[in-house]
Amino acid sequence: MAISTDMIFEILEASYDGIWITDGAGKILYANSANTELLGISKEYLENKTTQNLLDDKLFSDSVILEVLKTKKQASKISHNYRTNLVVLATATPIFDKMGEIKYILNNVRNITELNALQSKLRDKDEIIRMQKMELADMKAKMGIGSIIAHSKSFLQSVELAQRVARFGDSTVLISGESGTGKELIADIIVSNSDRAQKPFIKINCGAIPENLLESELFGYEKGAFTGADSKGKKGLFELANGGTIFLDEIGDLRLHLQVKLLRVLQQKQIQRLGGSEPILLDVRVITATHRDLEKMIKEDMFREDLYYRLNVVTIHIAPLRERTEDIMPLVQYYLDFFNKKYGTNKKVSANTVSYFERYPWHGNVRELENLIENMVITTPENIIEKDYLPNKFFVEGRDNSVNISDIMPLKKAIRIVEKELIEKALEKYGSIRKAAKVLDINASTIVRKLQSYQPPK
Repeated sequence: MAISTDMIFEILEASYDGIWITDGAGKILYANSANTELLGISKEYLENKTTQNLLDDKLFSDSVILEVLKTKKQASKISHNYRTNLVVLATATPIFDKMGEIKYILNNVRNITELNALQSKLRDKDEIIRMQKMELADMKAKMGIGSIIAHSKSFLQSVELAQRVARFGDSTVLISGESGTGKELIADIIVSNSDRAQKPFIKINCGAIPENLLESELFGYEKGAFTGADSKGKKGLFELANGGTIFLDEIGDLRLHLQVKLLRVLQQKQIQRLGGSEPILLDVRVITATHRDLEKMIKEDMFREDLYYRLNVVTIHIAPLRERTEDIMPLVQYYLDFFNKKYGTNKKVSANTVSYFERYPWHGNVRELENLIENMVITTPENIIEKDYLPNKFFVEGRDNSVNISDIMPLKKAIRIVEKELIEKALEKYGSIRKAAKVLDINASTIVRKLQSYQPPK
């Protein structure tokens, strides 16, 4: 009995595994329902898409089809799906034409999330507990007090530097970066990897405490030091941190007269309480952080230069989120999972919305992203967060449509200047001609041709 084409497609549609077929260039020709469920998208969305398009859209972490296109051999990969949060095993098999070229690729995708969980349950209970303790200890030793969501090279370098600096337990560290980038997290990593990890760790935001109270909070006071003082006196935060670490966040907000006292503490390794006469010896590591430009403040006589050099033995800079776009979607997924669990929801972000997250400038960085995701989980009526639910600022911020022209010039010349600048900026941000072309909505060949036209004649 001959099997018809309709019968074949009926069989493929009934498969428990996800099945999709591409042509020799990776363009999707067919996908069954099981596959679209695994990806969390519709069949219509897959029409005329390539595997590379899906990878660019952050639907999954890796593509076995791209490997087959390179090697011309069958390959298997374990991949993580960002939309459905499933772990899958994908096996791609090339089908060749008479000339030995790839004509089609058959991709079989199996959900192994439950299989992994089942294997864990079958392990010996004591062994699981032992492994979990080892993994937790290793994570704390390497990363600090919690897991770090980072894929970007720049942030991972900051983490690596923090781990390295941690071993030098007396050196002061200055952490710089915009508000919300994760400066306190870097401080946590330094402390948890140092030999002071089990000693006191005191954190204080210099900009959050009124100026008239900050001095007594930092250095303490003796009884009767001032009106309203505790009759028994009070230890300051430096005393409480003795033997351990003190983290002074927003150090740029510290007034000049307190900068003088802090400098003395760093130089003499001792403090004196308000109203007291006896010095108190200290063994405290000082970590500071700021979002301000301290060197500019020095020029404006708002920050002491001698204190700056005392604090700036080692500087760890954290890049803003808009400069490390690789971290955006992992962070979105992390906070989605967190708030879904917290509020008992099952919200997901549509592929169309992802591009808006990656283009948005994130002036509030990770803190702004976290707050937005919590807001969307609470306020979005549907389970899929579409771009229509995003705040208006996502559609206007980060877009500068004005063109600064220094003088009158021919229109063609002005267009060429703007065109060249846009292409160069897109290439710098996205790192490849293909990605830049997608953002600029032109063909990659057009970018290549225009780049060649910008070169001076030989």
